[in-house]
Amino acid sequence: MYCSEALFERIKVLEGHQHEERPLLHGMRCAAVMIPILKKQGFPILYTLRSRHLRHHAGQFSFPGGVVEEGETPWQAALREAHEEIGLEAAAVTRLGRISDAYSPRGYHIECFVALVDAFEPTLNEEEVERVIEVDMHQLFDSSRHAEKPWGPNPERLVHYFEFDEGLVWGVTGKITANLREALQ
Repeated sequence: MYCSEALFERIKVLEGHQHEERPLLHGMRCAAVMIPILKKQGFPILYTLRSRHLRHHAGQFSFPGGVVEEGETPWQAALREAHEEIGLEAAAVTRLGRISDAYSPRGYHIECFVALVDAFEPTLNEEEVERVIEVDMHQLFDSSRHAEKPWGPNPERLVHYFEFDEGLVWGVTGKITANLREALQ
């Protein structure tokens, strides 16, 4: 076993989790992300740090993912993007389930898939990914690491922030991380 039985049981609830499937709004593009949970001590969650030269969200943490291309399902897109970005082979991935969808201010409807992943050595696509971090699952449940703060001109618009030892996760990835925590509680 890679960690406590209680933590493993929390992760297994995702197999039957009832996620919120939000409608695709007019003008939004369909995207998908994979939330990789590594099969090793502490079941860490794997995040990528986006390359600093990218046009959007440069230098921010995210999950492997991207636009769903014509002819593929959102799950296939998540697998493809994880392979392209970090060299994750589909054979090393066990799909656990989905958590609630997210909308991005950039016009994406994001379907969020959680997967249990065999330990692997990432091969980074340096055009997109600067590095990866592994966040121990226990940090996710430490409420002192999470806050919702106003963002932008509308003070009522709250954004999720997670202060992990490995770095700050916020914005859409923060929202997806909050959805993951909610699904696991």
